[in-house]
Amino acid sequence: MGNQEGSKKKFYKRWWFWVIVIFVLAIIGSSSDNKVEKVGENDLDSSVSQGEDRETPVVIKDQAFKIGDQVKMGYSIVTVNKIEYSQGGQITKPSEGNKWINLNVTLENTDSSQQYITTLGQMFIRDGEGNSYQVSVTDKFLENPGFGLDGQVIANSKRTGWVGFEILKDATALQFQYNDSMFGGDKILINLDR
Repeated sequence: MGNQEGSKKKFYKRWWFWVIVIFVLAIIGSSSDNKVEKVGENDLDSSVSQGEDRETPVVIKDQAFKIGDQVKMGYSIVTVNKIEYSQGGQITKPSEGNKWINLNVTLENTDSSQQYITTLGQMFIRDGEGNSYQVSVTDKFLENPGFGLDGQVIANSKRTGWVGFEILKDATALQFQYNDSMFGGDKILINLDR
């Protein structure tokens, strides 16, 4: 009987306990209070940003930005450059009653180390009725599979590509939501209706 008690380890001495602790700390660390601010605005006729706009950021908490705004959160600057709606082609189409929305997005990494982006866990569309839509394979993705946003963005560089969603055909008051991590945390909201 004394042998059995000696062979039982306390729960905090087990390897799985420390894995759980590290995982929980990673989630807490990823949801730090990042300041969300507008740092510039793209001229929608070109993709060149205004350098002087970055020096005087406008901090706006819990407010949605607009297409062309360069919005900084942590080490990321997110810009929705363009929107295209589609009903599909002869081969692929959205489900009945739906349409595709394709966003051309630029993600800039201002950190000195690389970042990993996952569209499936960090990007969503929301509508005025409270519906949320996840990333979907659309005609734009099928035409240009190499121009997606998933993967690494190396230090002090940017990546521009397309991300698509399938939404209800009559959805209005659309917003693009970008989360700072796939576990949630802070977010950027960009109004898509002009």
